[in-house]
Amino acid sequence: MAAPSRFSLKLRALFWRFLSDLSYSFFDRYFSTPTPPRPSFTITIPATIAKVKGSIPLQFYAPRTYQQPKKLSKGAGRPSDGKLFPVVINFHGGGFTIGGPGDDARWAAAVVQEGVVLISVGYRLAPDYPFPTGIEDCVAAILWVWEHAEEYGLDKSRVIISGFSAGGNFSFTVPMRLCTELEERKKQDHPLATSQSGQLAGILAFYPSVDWTQSRAERTASNAISGLKGPIPKTLFDLFDSSYLYPGPLDMASPYLSPGLAPDEMVLHALPDSIYVHTCEWDQLLVEGEKFRQRLKGLGKFVTGGMTKEVAHGWDKRPSFFRGNSVRDQVYAEATGEMMKMLQRKT
Repeated sequence: MAAPSRFSLKLRALFWRFLSDLSYSFFDRYFSTPTPPRPSFTITIPATIAKVKGSIPLQFYAPRTYQQPKKLSKGAGRPSDGKLFPVVINFHGGGFTIGGPGDDARWAAAVVQEGVVLISVGYRLAPDYPFPTGIEDCVAAILWVWEHAEEYGLDKSRVIISGFSAGGNFSFTVPMRLCTELEERKKQDHPLATSQSGQLAGILAFYPSVDWTQSRAERTASNAISGLKGPIPKTLFDLFDSSYLYPGPLDMASPYLSPGLAPDEMVLHALPDSIYVHTCEWDQLLVEGEKFRQRLKGLGKFVTGGMTKEVAHGWDKRPSFFRGNSVRDQVYAEATGEMMKMLQRKT
């Protein structure tokens, strides 16, 4: 069977984006309580790493004590009280093809409640921008935050990455690609490779994909209940994979696709010491996520997190309407607790 054309993939992606925005984002934002916060402000930065140039929106969610710079386009100085805020840089999910930076607003609310700024990255989506553009956009976002941290009142020595699903994959692949970028810049004597670079204090990964060498059928077979309880139809999985991996073929064992298979040296050198991994019982990604958790522990990383029982992939993004979601609130509270511990280790 011939591979689908990029045009047909674009049409299908547009359809699923509309459906997702309506059935998930719209009902969650306007018909579920408590209502999630809107971004404090949004800026757009240039895509400086990817070969295909463009722009990347960054949504800032900030505590009430944060003072927004007055001239966003020029970065008009750090907040007047001189306080530098720790920051979480977040990567949303959606199979690298749908979704947007506002999808994790409820997670942002939990982070902000702890006095931490969250920046959600609107990386460019497949099929218009297939692998590795999304990863490189996220690397560009981290480098931009490090370079402009003081202007925006951010502590570049206390930066944490978070991500959900595809963004969970990015929470591991982006630090690996970032490490490569910094090494290349160091060879060129680039200032951001040394004195201006920041530090990653930790990773918070929710139901990440970490092994692309497995087919979707093999992933489902590894956790059979995911085939019965999983909410994502095969047609949508096919769209995700065909769009992100376009035009193919690719080395599926590449650490930028399958961070769970990355060489030990890269895992040790590129990833921070503190890592939180949360998985789902009814998820086809459960087994690879848990396997990577154990590997990280075996390599000496400080790994926390757990598994939520009787929930499927993306369970925390579904509209709860007026019922609320106490399990989501509990998991987010646990994750932000680990976040604060990560930040304390960097003080």
